[in-house]
Amino acid sequence: MSVISDVLKYSRLAFDLRGFLSSTINVEESEQVITAALRNRERNFLNFVQKGIYQNPESPYIKLLQMAGCEFGDMASLVNKEGIEATMRKLLAEGVYLSWEEFKGKKEVVRGGRHFQFKEAEFDNPFLARNIENSSGGSRSPGTRIMMNFDRFAYQAAHTAVAFAAHGIWGRPIIIWMPILPSGAGLAATFWLAKTGNLPVKWFSPVESKTIKPALAKRLATYYTVYASRLFGAAFPKPEYVSFEQAYKVADCLAEVLKKGQGCVLWTFANSAVRVSQAALEKKLDLSDVTFIVGGEPLTAAKAKEIKATGANAVSVYVVVEVGLIGFGCAGQTVVSDDVHHCKDIHAVIQRRREIPSGTASVDAFLFTSLLSKSPKILLNVESGDYGVMETRHCGCELEELGLTDHIYNIRSFDKLTGEGMTFIGTDLLRIIEEVLPAKFGGASADYQMVEDEDERGHTRLNILASPEVGEIDEGKLVKTILAELSKGKDTQRMMAEMWSQAEILRVKRQRPFVTAAGKLLPLHIQMAKTDGKKEK
Repeated sequence: MSVISDVLKYSRLAFDLRGFLSSTINVEESEQVITAALRNRERNFLNFVQKGIYQNPESPYIKLLQMAGCEFGDMASLVNKEGIEATMRKLLAEGVYLSWEEFKGKKEVVRGGRHFQFKEAEFDNPFLARNIENSSGGSRSPGTRIMMNFDRFAYQAAHTAVAFAAHGIWGRPIIIWMPILPSGAGLAATFWLAKTGNLPVKWFSPVESKTIKPALAKRLATYYTVYASRLFGAAFPKPEYVSFEQAYKVADCLAEVLKKGQGCVLWTFANSAVRVSQAALEKKLDLSDVTFIVGGEPLTAAKAKEIKATGANAVSVYVVVEVGLIGFGCAGQTVVSDDVHHCKDIHAVIQRRREIPSGTASVDAFLFTSLLSKSPKILLNVESGDYGVMETRHCGCELEELGLTDHIYNIRSFDKLTGEGMTFIGTDLLRIIEEVLPAKFGGASADYQMVEDEDERGHTRLNILASPEVGEIDEGKLVKTILAELSKGKDTQRMMAEMWSQAEILRVKRQRPFVTAAGKLLPLHIQMAKTDGKKEK
């Protein structure tokens, strides 16, 4: 990138940032924004799909819709008559959908004898201003490019405001323990909170620039945003490095803030919340007026139990990089720990019964459809790689009263491995299992397997099964080899591998790989979710 283009880029960022920070949104205004979008849901969708798909000759969906014989007039008629979800189910039956693998460009799309190959970048929203760009991981690919846009942040801030109000934590001091760029998690949370007028008092990052070596543009974007925001009247906290081993520092900070008698909120990943909770218990700290906002990975019953042991409360936030904000935790009668209210003003969700890549089970995969022009990706019946339970029910909380009546819970992934909020796609790990490990440590590809699990303390672990028949193995070297392979490529991969390294998420077990009921031995073994039907408060 030239010096001139850099200057123009940061000039535009400064201009847009100033406009973004010039106003805040309160709870009442947020409720009005969301109810208006719910009221105009069908109109918003049709406007977006007309502009983003039917009037966009580059859209990949055109081919699928033409194959199904669905012109815009047909789409509009169906939506106005039967609703968005019913329309999406009919399109699904006609082959208008994309599996997770097809959306990622890892699998050819075959419908009715016709073959298509799409690239994930083709689904970018071309109408979205690119204020800041970040990417998700992918050890053998460039990763998912996501446009961080101030209009989208402002809208997500409205959902943050109503969720915080529903849980009785509006206006409380907030600490975040989230990574810096290339992960957009920390910066996005800060922007959401800034728009509500309640900036974090501290921003701790589990990674530091000198370790993960982010691209210069991303390093500059983080600090440029922090310092520029102060010129515009919003004191963004400067990221402070606190490793996973130093979780006690976050616990100490919570205890210090609690002395002011206002309570406190910690926004972090689910596994990181467990680390802080365990550090607090070891130091005998009372966190009974703390609320953890946790995402990045499922808030399982085991993780929730560890958090509640400190006296704190945990609220799940469900975000998928490619989709955006999906839901905040229920403040009423919940079914399980990760029960969230679906933000149905932002996207529509239906489910598709499908086999997981291993062929060992079938799940009800989520299919998302974008409704707003602020969406980072144009999605039309696109899988997210997750599955779970969806239902409409009475829970008695303020989010239901607002019109967010649909719940999603028991959320798990069927082709992703997630730990410490960092996600690697299953197919990206196959080369390591099938090629790298046998070449370096002996044996064959069938002698190794990766298995996602949760230990007795609620920590997510990734077990590397190595068959005893391979012989003696330096387990430490094997773990380092995997991390080195995962860190190859862009700064995103280095950051994710660094967080897995710190968390010691990889564990070697000398046992034979699992064989499925069908007699298959698969390189990647993802456990199916255990459904917990018990009511929790």
